[in-house]
Amino acid sequence: MIQWEYQITLHAFPEIKEAEEEQIIHCDQAGQCFVHDSSRVGVEWLKTIFHEMGKEGWELVQSGYHRRELLCIWKKRKEGEESC
Repeated sequence: MIQWEYQITLHAFPEIKEAEEEQIIHCDQAGQCFVHDSSRVGVEWLKTIFHEMGKEGWELVQSGYHRRELLCIWKKRKEGEESC
């Protein structure tokens, strides 16, 4: 049976200059609208985290955003485990 190990990491969002930030308003079919702050700096920062963890064999399972912090839950196959 495959066994997994898990890791939880917390990442503070980088400071973004107001000129680089763009607000996007997204509305779903139920009529609920959300305001998202979008930035290229944030995308590159996120890609860096994903690449660093991926090099170590971690796969992102879930992430959540709260108060300018990103919580990530990662998993990877335990060492010595063979695939079935």
